[in-house]
Amino acid sequence: MNFTNDSLPEETAAWNFSGTTSKSWSGRSSSNLEWSTYLTISVQWVLFVVGSVGNLTVLVVLLWRRNAAQVGTQLFVGSLALADLGLMFSTVWIEAYHSLQRSWPFDIVACKLQFLWKFLTMNLSVWTLAAVSIDRYMYTSTAIFLCELKKPLN
Repeated sequence: MNFTNDSLPEETAAWNFSGTTSKSWSGRSSSNLEWSTYLTISVQWVLFVVGSVGNLTVLVVLLWRRNAAQVGTQLFVGSLALADLGLMFSTVWIEAYHSLQRSWPFDIVACKLQFLWKFLTMNLSVWTLAAVSIDRYMYTSTAIFLCELKKPLN
């Protein structure tokens, strides 16, 4: 992912958007990788597998057990599962691969699309959780208000 531009001043020409020089992105052989890199990659792959299987299971259960009384909750949970799957498929395994390779084998368009997809799925997760919180607050406050109305006046 070298983004150098020869038309830039000499002091900034070797720097890319992430603040690293092009020399630091040179490919490393697998013998130079540290044990912490292997540990990080292993954890990322475990997270990818567990997260993908878990979110796919949630989607299968939501499709298999449809309940008309819980449509809103099922939409929120399904949306969150889809957003998490999108994040799993666009971030976790790519970061693990990138830790091993230290170079981006695709073109600049794929790089920008990957960051766009990551941004969209992260925001979808956050806003879905915010909507769930608002929905639960409205449900709880309405239930408390209705209980207050049913109390007899002394």
